[in-house]
Amino acid sequence: MEKDMRLVQPMPQEGGSAVKKITVPYYWKGGTCGLEHDWMEPMNWYNRHVPGWFDEVIIPSDINGRCFYPIIDLFVNDVAQLLIEPGAKLIISKYGRLTIDGLEKKGIGIINEGEIIVRGELSINRTNISNIKNKGLIHNSGSIAFDQPMKKGLIQQAGGRFENFGETLFF
Repeated sequence: MEKDMRLVQPMPQEGGSAVKKITVPYYWKGGTCGLEHDWMEPMNWYNRHVPGWFDEVIIPSDINGRCFYPIIDLFVNDVAQLLIEPGAKLIISKYGRLTIDGLEKKGIGIINEGEIIVRGELSINRTNISNIKNKGLIHNSGSIAFDQPMKKGLIQQAGGRFENFGETLFF
């Protein structure tokens, strides 16, 4: 009987088990030799893992002046939310594709206080409040797609600029 109870409740000395999964934001650091700007390089992230579907991504300010901002030049995993801090930058190159999927849990898909350059494709969907809150610069010469109805707000301009020379799609 005692042995059966141990199977149900692991003992701490046996490693135990986690009851709740805790997620933390994925912080960009960049600078991996030869792959300084590569989004898909695990060593360019502080936790040494490329972010994925349920993850919040933060591109921090470049306080050291290293200019190792991320460049997306292929299809990358969807992320739940993206925050670009002041002085930070994200480039989605001609063949790059990034999707922000708020999973109907995140209020805003992208909070931009820095700079986003879109030459490829950027999609934002399933957010609760709006797709983008922009306090920085968004320059689109590629394609940006939104799923939000106009009543919820596509882009909250909070002193930022949106330069649109590409396509803006609604689905």
